[in-house]
Amino acid sequence: MKSFLLLLPLLSALALAEECQCPQVKCPADDAVKLCNCINGRETMCVERCPDYKPTYLPCPASPLPTASVPCATATPSPPKCVCDRILCPMIWPLSCHCANGVAQACYDKCGGAPPVLQVCDRPTAISTLLTLTLAPPSSPTKTPLPWKPTTTKKPIPTKPTSTAKPVPTPTGAHAICGGGRGSNIQCELGFLCMKDPFKPGCGPECDGPGICVEDKMCGGFAGFGCKETGQTCVDDPRDDCDPKRGGADCGGLCVWAS
Repeated sequence: MKSFLLLLPLLSALALAEECQCPQVKCPADDAVKLCNCINGRETMCVERCPDYKPTYLPCPASPLPTASVPCATATPSPPKCVCDRILCPMIWPLSCHCANGVAQACYDKCGGAPPVLQVCDRPTAISTLLTLTLAPPSSPTKTPLPWKPTTTKKPIPTKPTSTAKPVPTPTGAHAICGGGRGSNIQCELGFLCMKDPFKPGCGPECDGPGICVEDKMCGGFAGFGCKETGQTCVDDPRDDCDPKRGGADCGGLCVWAS
């Protein structure tokens, strides 16, 4: 069958030898799939070179899929390997010898195997003696105490008493001047009113005299409002008809600095 497949392209090429020559391709003969694909490829190449050539394509078998190898599970898992404990021995004879024998014996008792060959050691020295000899720090020379010297105590220097500063007196507030003559009448700021100073004689602005600017804020009255500034006095408001000197009660007033 394989030889017949090889002869088919050759016979087709000989038939067209006078007109066109197909290329010669060597195909592998050890694999049927590769051989079939190679022959079909050669037919395609022949058509490309000789357009009048009619190719003969063969049905090729499918390539087998590779099978993944699945590892077989063992029925009994292998036990873990025994590992001996690692112990550091002191590098002091004969403690190092006795320690090595103890490590070998402990490994044999744990993991088994061949019996250990123990070393011949001298009589062990007391551990406390070894620690005293190896770990004790060198003794430092004892310092000779210096001869006794009398200590002199310095007398404290007396400090000057701090001067007690007298409290600064709080200045008494003052009112701005207002009123005056017709040619030089001074007005108060917004929120203040011009009135006669109740602590000074005279008629004040009513007779073109000077007055004081007082904040237009009520004090006293039925609610008994007080002045917000310490040192001010609530006096009668001259703008109303209520006058405590004439029998008025709960009259409203204005806060004035006592001059």
